[in-house]
Amino acid sequence: MTHSCVFCIVVTYRPNAAHLLRVLASITGHTPRVILVDNTPEQHSAITVPKGVQCITLGKNLGIAAAQNIGIRQALDQGAEFVWLSDQDTVYPAHFLNAMLQALGTCQARGMALAALAPSYFDTHKGTVQAFVRHAPFTQFFTPQSGLHPVSHAIASGTLIPSQTLRTIGLMQESLFIDWVDLEWCWRAKNQYGYQTMCTGDVVIEHTMGDASVQFLGKKVSIRSPLRHYYMVRNAIHIALHSRSATRPIRCEIFAKALAWTLIFPLIATSHKSQHLQATLTGLWDGLRNRMGPKTLI
Repeated sequence: MTHSCVFCIVVTYRPNAAHLLRVLASITGHTPRVILVDNTPEQHSAITVPKGVQCITLGKNLGIAAAQNIGIRQALDQGAEFVWLSDQDTVYPAHFLNAMLQALGTCQARGMALAALAPSYFDTHKGTVQAFVRHAPFTQFFTPQSGLHPVSHAIASGTLIPSQTLRTIGLMQESLFIDWVDLEWCWRAKNQYGYQTMCTGDVVIEHTMGDASVQFLGKKVSIRSPLRHYYMVRNAIHIALHSRSATRPIRCEIFAKALAWTLIFPLIATSHKSQHLQATLTGLWDGLRNRMGPKTLI
C-alpha cells in the first residue's frame, strides 16, 4: 500500500486563497494525487493551486455531495485504490497519511468490511476533541482513546474510503446538497451493506465545525447560517421519513431532534433570528414534502 494509490478529493466553495494553499500543501506532502473540485459560482481568479493538483471548476454551486461525486469518479477512473475526502479548511499533520494507512492495514488484516476510516477531530471553535457516535440503538457519545473504534458515522473531511467500498455502496446522495451527506452514506453502508465505519484515536486533525459556537443549556453548540440550518432540518426530516439508510430508532431520534432544532436554532442565533426561524420552518415543511435539492431562501 503506497501513498500514490491514495487520491485526495478537496471540495471548495469561495475559499480563502492563502489558507487553501496551506491546506493543499499539507495534502501534497502526503500524496501527489489531488483533485480539487470548486463549487464557487463565479471564477475565483485569486486561487493558484500547486503544480500537479487537478482542478475542476464547476462555475456554480452543485452542493458538496455532487462535487465529491465528481472528484470520486475521476479518482476511480484514474485507478485510485483509496479516496481521501477533505474540505477547504482542514490542515493535516505531517504523520497523517502514514498513520491512517497503518490503521487501515490493521482493519484489512482483521478481514473487516470497511466503509471508511476516520481520524479524531479537534474542533477549533469548541477547543476540544469531538466525541464520536455509536448507535446502541440510540445515539451514544464517546471520546476515542488510542486504537481503533467502530462508530456509526464520521464527518467527511479526513476520511479514507476504499475504492471497492464506493463501487459496492455507491456514491453520495446528491439530493441532500449539503448536511447529513456523510452521515447518510455511513448509515447506508452499515445498515444496507454491512460495512463498518471506524475511527482511530491515534490521529487527530483540526477541524472547524459551524461558523461559531454559543453556550446553550451548559454546552457549546455550533451555529451556522440560516441556509445551513434549513438544510440541517430538511435533510434530517427527509432521512427520518423518506430514507431507509438509518435504523428505525435513529430515524425516530433525528425526527424529534429536527423538530427541536426548528425552534432552538433561531433561539441561539446571535443575530437575524427571524431569518433563522423562517429557514428552519421552511426546512421542516420541505422535509415533510420530501422536496429536495438546492434551495434559495428569500
